[in-house]
Amino acid sequence: MDVQTDAGVDAALWGLEAAFVAHPAPRSLAGCPQCHGGEVSVADADPLTLALTLGNTLGTPDDLRALTPWLLRTALTDERVDLRTVLGRIAENWATWGDLERDAVRDLADAVWSALLDMHPDAPGGATAVGMLDSVGALGEPPARLIAIWEYKEIASADHHLAELVVDAFYGARVDPRILAWAHADTQRVRLERARDRDARERWAGTLTAACDLLA
Repeated sequence: MDVQTDAGVDAALWGLEAAFVAHPAPRSLAGCPQCHGGEVSVADADPLTLALTLGNTLGTPDDLRALTPWLLRTALTDERVDLRTVLGRIAENWATWGDLERDAVRDLADAVWSALLDMHPDAPGGATAVGMLDSVGALGEPPARLIAIWEYKEIASADHHLAELVVDAFYGARVDPRILAWAHADTQRVRLERARDRDARERWAGTLTAACDLLA
């Protein structure tokens, strides 16, 4: 996702920077001599290597905390860096962080989710709801906030994502049982039937029809 094209994501990233201002990013990291050849310059480090090893064989948990804004921005701009991996690493270490820092991470996750729902699944560079929910789920928190955002987004693209999730789950995609239960509720069935009638001539009408048939 291009963070420069979504004001909500961009604002959340700046909020993340502000939340971690008390933890300035290090310029170098102590690395395992066998794995990284000793000290590594952050500016010269490979982003994927940092995402996978920071706080483990490269640097310390405090370094991971300080570099969290950089890691998350990179996960949204570098296709090689997986958002789920970064959020998973954060969840492994954030128990001792302050509420301001944890909330800033949550706010970014919510903003990314909201931005996804504003785009149709077949948009260039777009992700699926299943994939994004899996990524954000790496934080290990209940999906209630994400569901609330989805309910608020009464727009065609959010309906399309809902239909895709229902179809993907039917064909074996991994979906949190709590989200799947919500998606199969009567309220969502009515929502999708309404979307099917509204978008009958759109290119995604088949997905909406398929989802409605599965929920019937």
